[in-house]
Amino acid sequence: MKLTKESLRKIIKEVIAEVDGHPQILKKNKEVAHNWATHMEWKSSTDKEKYGDVVGEVIHHTLFEDGTITKYDVKFGNKTIKNIPTAMLEVVELKEHSHEATEEDEEEKDDE
Repeated sequence: MKLTKESLRKIIKEVIAEVDGHPQILKKNKEVAHNWATHMEWKSSTDKEKYGDVVGEVIHHTLFEDGTITKYDVKFGNKTIKNIPTAMLEVVELKEHSHEATEEDEEEKDDE
């Protein structure tokens, strides 16, 4: 089958019609640019005593469509602590990147 201008137009119209009928396809490709901490440390001396006074590596974070980050999963040494509220952490290193919003806040869990 030879691809002509007309057949290509028809294919494009079909794809557009299909996407229009499925708005979740468009939302799926919606990325949010935001600043996020790549490395964090505890703000309070109590948490530093409990978990160690070390800089941790961020392995995951929540993200809302407006760019808000509410919780981080941080690896401190060989221990990962999940769903730490941002208010409990101090930023050590910051970067910008983009990905889809997660818009989920899970229960706090500790994994060893």
